[in-house]
Amino acid sequence: MKKFLNISLASLVTLAALSLSSCSNEVDDIFDEDAVTRLDRAKAEYTDILTSDGGKWQLEYYANDEEPGYIYLMTFSKDGSVTIAGNNKWINYVKSGSMNTPAFGSEVSMWEVIADNGPVLSFNTYNKYFHLFADPYDIPSAGSAQTDQDVNENGYGHEGDYEFDIMKYSGDTLYLTGKKYNLNMIMTRVASTVDDEMYMNEVVAMADSFFNSKIPQVYINLPNGQRWIVKEGASSILKMFREGDDEISTAEYHNVIITHDGLSFMDAQTLDGYVIKNFIRQADGSLLCRDDNQTTMTADELGTIFTDIHNTWRADPAGAGGQFASLFAAIAEELKAYNKSTLNYAQIVYNENTSVYELSFNIKKGSVRYNPTYYLTLTSMSDEQVSYSVAPQGDRYGETYAANCPSIRAFADAMGAVAYDLSANSLLSPVNMKLTQSGNAANYVVWNLQ
Repeated sequence: MKKFLNISLASLVTLAALSLSSCSNEVDDIFDEDAVTRLDRAKAEYTDILTSDGGKWQLEYYANDEEPGYIYLMTFSKDGSVTIAGNNKWINYVKSGSMNTPAFGSEVSMWEVIADNGPVLSFNTYNKYFHLFADPYDIPSAGSAQTDQDVNENGYGHEGDYEFDIMKYSGDTLYLTGKKYNLNMIMTRVASTVDDEMYMNEVVAMADSFFNSKIPQVYINLPNGQRWIVKEGASSILKMFREGDDEISTAEYHNVIITHDGLSFMDAQTLDGYVIKNFIRQADGSLLCRDDNQTTMTADELGTIFTDIHNTWRADPAGAGGQFASLFAAIAEELKAYNKSTLNYAQIVYNENTSVYELSFNIKKGSVRYNPTYYLTLTSMSDEQVSYSVAPQGDRYGETYAANCPSIRAFADAMGAVAYDLSANSLLSPVNMKLTQSGNAANYVVWNLQ
């Protein structure tokens, strides 16, 4: 049975005062137990909660209000030991001195629920992968303009907590407040069978799937149709401003935490009257706000992204099907017969000098590269559909290779024959775009954003 337990500082102070002022001959005591007894019972109950059902919990941890949050897995044992596992850049710094990528780390230390003004979860022996946020050391800069610029580097460290007031327990969730710095955090129960390293690697992969530097901005889409622009998402310190407003004067930064299932803001945000905090990843790669089940987070429309003149797209034979797979195979055979060259990839890029899209084929012959090129008109017909038209003549190399390897020109002409339906690996990070011939799903090419 799920329990709901709430021991607050105010109630315990009141209890202590009542116990001191009560007379032994009073008939109607407010409580049957004194404050000390009730606190001891709360300690025992929370200890039992933490160690029951395998004792594994996910902690959404914030060291301070100027950094992103970090996920930790904690497995509590009745012998007073706890296994703490995480995967972040600071663990990598402890292990290798580098913060270029996150790293997994796991260590066993000790814990207990102690009594103060209320029950307190204390990690009371040093754990190098968790207490690093409480260490008073000079923090090295990770080079991010926002993530680290306000973090004190003068021997105070991150100023993170390692003891937490337990506020309440409800629905397999513990609500905590950092004892020293008063930041609110939550712990949620995780199945005891979960493998710590695999779980934490999945959290890192989740973060990578949300924000990609190749997609410089994404959008929070509110139910009223208004959009908020989100930039610098990869830092987990989101730069946000209303679409149409001046970025310089109105943008604000908000720190978030990437969880195993989605994304949460450290504090609830009110955007045009809508309160948002927790987002869950959907099957299409978008994020849905579970607070209202309406607000979403996505990139721009697929047609807009694919025709963006700043984007470069590449495709290779492994990402083609139907007619285009056959044409890629024919190109390979013709290049081999013509001059023993090979095809690396096909590419679509916008030439700003000529204001024209170009379809080129990157061909290698020994150490020399050739790029026969054909000229396109590329149009976004709708949010999820584009069309091409191909100029009758290519550049000098395009014409030479068209004469000797006719499948190259045939590929270009086939691309311009019909409209294409767009789909993507993720609506939030659509760096892999599949163009499927409208009316014939067998013919498609997957283009990868460079």
